[in-house]
Amino acid sequence: MKPSLTAYMTTTVPFGYKKSLLEAFTQPIIKDDQFEKVVLHDQDSLMETSHSLIFNFQNPDSRSETKPLRPGLDLRIQAFDKHINDGRIWMFDSDVLVAYSKHHQDPKETFVRIAYSKVYPNVAKYFNKNSPKDRWDSIAKIKDIQLKDYKIQSGDYIYICCNRGSAGYSGLGVNAADWAIETANEIRKHSDRPIKIRQHKSSGYPQYMDDYQKLEKFANKQQKIEIHSPKFNFPNLLDEIKHSYAVCVFTSSAGAPAIIEGKPLFVSNETSYLHSMSSGKLNTIESPEIPNNRDQWCYDLGYSHWTLNEISNGDYWRKVKDEIMKEFNGS
Repeated sequence: MKPSLTAYMTTTVPFGYKKSLLEAFTQPIIKDDQFEKVVLHDQDSLMETSHSLIFNFQNPDSRSETKPLRPGLDLRIQAFDKHINDGRIWMFDSDVLVAYSKHHQDPKETFVRIAYSKVYPNVAKYFNKNSPKDRWDSIAKIKDIQLKDYKIQSGDYIYICCNRGSAGYSGLGVNAADWAIETANEIRKHSDRPIKIRQHKSSGYPQYMDDYQKLEKFANKQQKIEIHSPKFNFPNLLDEIKHSYAVCVFTSSAGAPAIIEGKPLFVSNETSYLHSMSSGKLNTIESPEIPNNRDQWCYDLGYSHWTLNEISNGDYWRKVKDEIMKEFNGS
Protein backbone atom coordinates (compact mmCIF):
# COMPACT_ATOMS: atom_id res chain seq x y z
CA MET A 1 0.00 0.00 0.00
CA LYS A 2 1.32 3.42 -0.98
CA PRO A 3 0.67 6.73 0.84
CA SER A 4 -1.49 9.44 -0.69
CA LEU A 5 -1.60 13.22 -0.29
CA THR A 6 -4.23 15.94 -0.47
CA ALA A 7 -3.09 19.53 -0.88
CA TYR A 8 -6.02 21.60 0.37
CA MET A 9 -5.87 24.54 -2.02
CA THR A 10 -8.70 26.53 -0.43
CA THR A 11 -6.79 26.86 2.86
CA THR A 12 -5.21 29.99 1.35
CA VAL A 13 -6.06 32.56 -1.32
CA PRO A 14 -6.82 31.16 -4.82
CA PHE A 15 -3.98 32.98 -6.58
CA GLY A 16 -0.41 34.21 -6.27
CA TYR A 17 2.57 33.19 -4.17
CA LYS A 18 0.73 31.32 -1.41
CA LYS A 19 -1.18 29.15 -3.85
CA SER A 20 2.10 28.52 -5.69
CA LEU A 21 3.67 27.18 -2.50
CA LEU A 22 0.98 24.52 -2.20
CA GLU A 23 1.33 23.58 -5.85
CA ALA A 24 5.13 23.52 -5.67
CA PHE A 25 5.09 21.19 -2.67
CA THR A 26 3.21 18.51 -4.60
CA GLN A 27 5.34 18.49 -7.76
CA PRO A 28 8.40 16.55 -6.50
CA ILE A 29 6.12 14.02 -4.78
CA ILE A 30 4.22 13.44 -8.02
CA LYS A 31 7.47 12.97 -9.95
CA ASP A 32 8.90 10.66 -7.27
CA ASP A 33 5.99 8.26 -7.85
CA GLN A 34 6.10 6.76 -4.34
CA PHE A 35 2.63 8.10 -3.49
CA GLU A 36 -0.44 6.35 -4.88
CA LYS A 37 -2.02 9.70 -5.67
CA VAL A 38 -1.51 13.40 -5.05
CA VAL A 39 -4.65 15.55 -5.18
CA LEU A 40 -4.72 19.33 -5.50
CA HIS A 41 -8.15 19.67 -3.93
CA ASP A 42 -10.04 22.91 -4.63
CA GLN A 43 -13.18 22.19 -2.60
CA ASP A 44 -13.92 22.96 1.06
CA SER A 45 -14.21 19.31 2.05
CA LEU A 46 -11.96 16.58 3.43
CA MET A 47 -10.42 13.87 1.26
CA GLU A 48 -9.60 10.31 2.32
CA THR A 49 -5.83 10.35 1.87
CA SER A 50 -3.09 9.26 4.24
CA HIS A 51 -1.35 12.66 4.29
CA SER A 52 -2.47 16.28 4.05
CA LEU A 53 -1.01 19.70 3.27
CA ILE A 54 -2.65 22.90 4.49
CA PHE A 55 -1.31 26.40 4.16
CA ASN A 56 -1.13 27.11 7.87
CA PHE A 57 -2.64 26.05 11.16
CA GLN A 58 -5.86 27.69 12.35
CA ASN A 59 -6.66 27.99 16.03
CA PRO A 60 -10.01 26.26 16.73
CA ASP A 61 -10.71 28.98 19.32
CA SER A 62 -11.01 31.46 16.44
CA ARG A 63 -14.38 29.91 15.57
CA SER A 64 -17.36 31.95 16.68
CA GLU A 65 -21.12 31.51 16.37
CA THR A 66 -21.52 35.21 15.64
CA LYS A 67 -18.61 35.42 13.19
CA PRO A 68 -17.97 32.06 11.49
CA LEU A 69 -14.68 31.40 9.75
CA ARG A 70 -14.58 31.39 5.98
CA PRO A 71 -14.76 27.79 4.73
CA GLY A 72 -11.06 27.52 3.82
CA LEU A 73 -9.97 28.49 7.32
CA ASP A 74 -12.43 26.10 8.88
CA LEU A 75 -11.04 23.41 6.57
CA ARG A 76 -7.59 23.98 8.11
CA ILE A 77 -9.06 22.98 11.47
CA GLN A 78 -10.86 19.95 10.01
CA ALA A 79 -7.72 18.72 8.24
CA PHE A 80 -5.56 19.18 11.33
CA ASP A 81 -8.13 17.35 13.47
CA LYS A 82 -8.17 14.50 10.92
CA HIS A 83 -4.47 13.93 11.63
CA ILE A 84 -4.49 14.63 15.36
CA ASN A 85 -3.46 11.05 16.10
CA ASP A 86 -1.31 10.04 13.12
CA GLY A 87 0.35 13.45 12.59
CA ARG A 88 0.56 13.05 8.81
CA ILE A 89 0.10 16.71 7.92
CA TRP A 90 2.33 19.51 6.66
CA MET A 91 1.83 23.23 7.30
CA PHE A 92 3.63 26.32 6.09
CA ASP A 93 4.61 28.84 8.73
CA SER A 94 6.35 32.21 8.82
CA ASP A 95 10.05 32.91 8.38
CA VAL A 96 11.60 33.28 11.83
CA LEU A 97 14.14 35.79 10.48
CA VAL A 98 11.70 37.78 8.36
CA ALA A 99 13.09 41.03 9.84
CA TYR A 100 16.19 40.51 7.68
CA SER A 101 14.31 39.75 4.46
CA LYS A 102 15.21 41.90 1.47
CA HIS A 103 12.28 40.85 -0.73
CA HIS A 104 8.64 39.90 -0.29
CA GLN A 105 7.33 36.67 -1.82
CA ASP A 106 10.37 36.16 -4.01
CA PRO A 107 10.63 32.53 -5.25
CA LYS A 108 14.41 32.49 -4.68
CA GLU A 109 14.82 34.66 -1.59
CA THR A 110 11.63 34.41 0.51
CA PHE A 111 11.67 31.56 3.03
CA VAL A 112 8.82 29.68 4.67
CA ARG A 113 9.06 27.30 7.58
CA ILE A 114 7.66 23.83 6.94
CA ALA A 115 6.24 22.05 9.97
CA TYR A 116 5.15 18.42 9.95
CA SER A 117 2.84 16.59 12.35
CA LYS A 118 2.38 19.42 14.87
CA VAL A 119 2.42 23.18 14.63
CA TYR A 120 4.20 24.34 17.78
CA PRO A 121 7.99 24.32 17.30
CA ASN A 122 8.70 22.37 20.48
CA VAL A 123 6.72 19.40 19.12
CA ALA A 124 6.69 19.93 15.33
CA LYS A 125 8.97 17.88 13.09
CA TYR A 126 11.36 19.85 10.89
CA PHE A 127 13.70 16.92 10.21
CA ASN A 128 16.58 19.24 11.04
CA LYS A 129 18.35 17.98 14.16
CA ASN A 130 22.12 18.58 14.12
CA SER A 131 22.05 19.98 10.59
CA PRO A 132 25.17 20.97 8.67
CA LYS A 133 25.91 24.65 8.07
CA ASP A 134 25.48 24.83 4.28
CA ARG A 135 21.90 26.06 4.20
CA TRP A 136 22.51 28.54 6.99
CA ASP A 137 25.45 29.98 5.07
CA SER A 138 23.19 30.40 2.05
CA ILE A 139 20.41 32.07 4.03
CA ALA A 140 22.86 34.37 5.82
CA LYS A 141 24.27 35.47 2.47
CA ILE A 142 20.82 36.14 0.97
CA LYS A 143 19.68 38.09 4.04
CA ASP A 144 23.06 39.76 4.64
CA ILE A 145 23.21 38.36 8.18
CA GLN A 146 26.35 38.48 10.30
CA LEU A 147 26.28 36.95 13.76
CA LYS A 148 27.39 39.51 16.34
CA ASP A 149 29.28 38.63 19.50
CA TYR A 150 27.26 38.86 22.70
CA LYS A 151 28.10 42.11 24.49
CA ILE A 152 26.43 42.03 27.88
CA GLN A 153 25.61 45.38 29.50
CA SER A 154 25.51 47.21 26.15
CA GLY A 155 22.29 48.83 24.94
CA ASP A 156 19.89 51.42 26.23
CA TYR A 157 16.62 49.68 27.18
CA ILE A 158 14.71 46.42 27.50
CA TYR A 159 12.47 45.72 24.53
CA ILE A 160 9.26 43.74 25.07
CA CYS A 161 7.75 42.40 21.82
CA CYS A 162 4.11 41.30 21.88
CA ASN A 163 2.17 38.60 20.11
CA ARG A 164 -1.02 39.58 18.27
CA GLY A 165 -3.67 40.42 20.86
CA SER A 166 -5.35 37.30 22.16
CA ALA A 167 -5.61 35.85 18.66
CA GLY A 168 -3.29 33.69 16.65
CA TYR A 169 -2.38 30.15 17.66
CA SER A 170 1.09 31.15 18.88
CA GLY A 171 -0.43 33.37 21.56
CA LEU A 172 -2.06 30.37 23.27
CA GLY A 173 -5.03 32.54 24.21
CA VAL A 174 -2.92 34.82 26.43
CA ASN A 175 -3.71 38.50 25.97
CA ALA A 176 -0.53 40.16 24.74
CA ALA A 177 -1.07 43.44 26.57
CA ASP A 178 -1.69 41.67 29.88
CA TRP A 179 1.45 39.58 29.34
CA ALA A 180 3.51 42.69 28.51
CA ILE A 181 2.33 44.49 31.64
CA GLU A 182 3.03 41.45 33.80
CA THR A 183 6.47 41.13 32.20
CA ALA A 184 7.30 44.80 32.71
CA ASN A 185 6.26 44.60 36.37
CA GLU A 186 8.47 41.56 36.87
CA ILE A 187 11.41 43.28 35.16
CA ARG A 188 11.00 46.26 37.48
CA LYS A 189 11.73 43.99 40.44
CA HIS A 190 15.18 43.28 39.01
CA SER A 191 16.16 46.23 36.80
CA ASP A 192 15.55 49.97 36.56
CA ARG A 193 16.44 50.20 32.87
CA PRO A 194 14.00 51.95 30.51
CA ILE A 195 11.41 49.61 29.01
CA LYS A 196 9.81 49.79 25.59
CA ILE A 197 6.75 47.67 24.77
CA ARG A 198 6.11 46.91 21.09
CA GLN A 199 2.69 45.77 19.93
CA HIS A 200 2.40 43.29 17.07
CA LYS A 201 2.80 44.80 13.59
CA SER A 202 -0.81 43.95 12.75
CA SER A 203 -3.46 46.38 13.93
CA GLY A 204 -6.41 44.61 12.35
CA TYR A 205 -7.29 42.24 15.16
CA PRO A 206 -10.33 43.00 17.38
CA GLN A 207 -8.40 43.67 20.60
CA TYR A 208 -5.87 46.06 19.04
CA MET A 209 -7.20 49.40 20.29
CA ASP A 210 -8.24 48.04 23.68
CA ASP A 211 -4.76 46.60 24.11
CA TYR A 212 -3.13 49.85 23.04
CA GLN A 213 -5.18 51.88 25.50
CA LYS A 214 -4.43 49.37 28.25
CA LEU A 215 -0.69 49.65 27.56
CA GLU A 216 -0.78 53.46 27.35
CA LYS A 217 -2.63 53.68 30.66
CA PHE A 218 -0.05 51.40 32.25
CA ALA A 219 2.88 53.35 30.78
CA ASN A 220 1.48 56.70 31.92
CA LYS A 221 1.49 55.50 35.52
CA GLN A 222 5.08 54.27 35.35
CA GLN A 223 8.48 55.79 34.83
CA LYS A 224 10.66 55.07 31.84
CA ILE A 225 8.13 52.96 29.91
CA GLU A 226 7.31 53.71 26.27
CA ILE A 227 4.78 52.10 23.90
CA HIS A 228 5.46 51.32 20.23
CA SER A 229 2.29 50.66 18.23
CA PRO A 230 1.64 50.42 14.45
CA LYS A 231 -0.99 53.18 14.28
CA PHE A 232 1.11 55.60 16.32
CA ASN A 233 4.85 55.44 17.02
CA PHE A 234 6.29 52.29 15.37
CA PRO A 235 10.01 52.40 14.65
CA ASN A 236 11.89 49.72 12.72
CA LEU A 237 12.06 46.45 14.68
CA LEU A 238 15.62 45.60 13.69
CA ASP A 239 16.92 49.05 14.61
CA GLU A 240 15.23 48.92 17.99
CA ILE A 241 16.65 45.50 18.82
CA LYS A 242 20.15 46.55 17.74
CA HIS A 243 20.04 49.37 20.30
CA SER A 244 18.42 47.38 23.09
CA TYR A 245 20.04 45.85 26.15
CA ALA A 246 17.75 42.79 26.10
CA VAL A 247 14.60 41.55 24.38
CA CYS A 248 11.57 39.77 25.89
CA VAL A 249 8.92 37.74 24.05
CA PHE A 250 6.11 35.37 24.93
CA THR A 251 6.39 33.22 21.80
CA SER A 252 6.78 35.82 19.05
CA SER A 253 9.54 35.41 16.47
CA ALA A 254 9.91 39.21 16.58
CA GLY A 255 12.63 38.52 19.15
CA ALA A 256 14.73 36.48 16.70
CA PRO A 257 17.02 39.39 15.71
CA ALA A 258 18.26 39.46 19.31
CA ILE A 259 19.91 36.09 18.65
CA ILE A 260 21.68 37.45 15.57
CA GLU A 261 22.64 40.79 17.12
CA GLY A 262 24.06 39.28 20.31
CA LYS A 263 21.39 40.57 22.68
CA PRO A 264 20.09 38.57 25.67
CA LEU A 265 16.69 37.14 24.84
CA PHE A 266 14.09 36.15 27.43
CA VAL A 267 11.36 33.81 26.16
CA SER A 268 8.33 33.16 28.37
CA ASN A 269 6.82 30.09 26.76
CA GLU A 270 8.40 26.83 25.63
CA THR A 271 6.30 26.65 22.44
CA SER A 272 8.32 29.49 20.90
CA TYR A 273 10.77 28.65 18.11
CA LEU A 274 13.24 30.82 20.05
CA HIS A 275 12.89 29.11 23.42
CA SER A 276 16.16 27.17 23.32
CA MET A 277 18.01 30.48 22.87
CA SER A 278 16.54 32.07 25.99
CA SER A 279 18.95 33.72 28.43
CA GLY A 280 17.14 32.51 31.54
CA LYS A 281 14.37 33.79 33.78
CA LEU A 282 13.52 37.46 34.19
CA ASN A 283 15.03 37.49 37.67
CA THR A 284 18.42 37.09 35.96
CA ILE A 285 17.89 39.91 33.47
CA GLU A 286 20.91 41.81 34.83
CA SER A 287 23.08 38.68 34.74
CA PRO A 288 21.82 36.83 31.66
CA GLU A 289 23.01 33.44 30.52
CA ILE A 290 24.69 33.33 27.12
CA PRO A 291 23.42 30.43 24.97
CA ASN A 292 26.27 28.17 23.90
CA ASN A 293 24.39 26.54 21.02
CA ARG A 294 23.77 29.55 18.77
CA ASP A 295 25.68 28.24 15.74
CA GLN A 296 23.83 24.92 15.77
CA TRP A 297 20.53 26.71 16.29
CA CYS A 298 21.25 28.68 13.12
CA TYR A 299 22.28 25.56 11.20
CA ASP A 300 19.06 23.81 12.22
CA LEU A 301 17.02 26.87 11.28
CA GLY A 302 18.50 26.61 7.79
CA TYR A 303 16.95 23.16 7.40
CA SER A 304 13.49 24.23 8.59
CA HIS A 305 13.21 27.12 6.10
CA TRP A 306 12.82 26.73 2.33
CA THR A 307 12.13 28.91 -0.70
CA LEU A 308 9.43 28.33 -3.29
CA ASN A 309 12.07 27.30 -5.83
CA GLU A 310 13.70 24.84 -3.42
CA ILE A 311 10.33 23.29 -2.63
CA SER A 312 9.46 23.04 -6.32
CA ASN A 313 12.74 21.48 -7.40
CA GLY A 314 12.52 18.84 -4.67
CA ASP A 315 15.22 19.97 -2.20
CA TYR A 316 12.81 19.73 0.73
CA TRP A 317 11.23 16.44 -0.40
CA ARG A 318 14.62 14.77 -0.88
CA LYS A 319 15.54 15.81 2.65
CA VAL A 320 12.46 14.32 4.33
CA LYS A 321 11.32 11.53 1.99
CA ASP A 322 13.05 8.62 3.72
CA GLU A 323 11.67 9.62 7.12
CA ILE A 324 8.14 10.03 5.76
CA MET A 325 8.18 6.68 3.97
CA LYS A 326 9.73 4.91 6.97
CA GLU A 327 7.04 6.34 9.25
CA PHE A 328 4.24 5.34 6.85
CA ASN A 329 5.56 1.80 6.49
CA GLY A 330 5.97 1.43 10.24
CA SER A 331 9.69 0.75 10.10
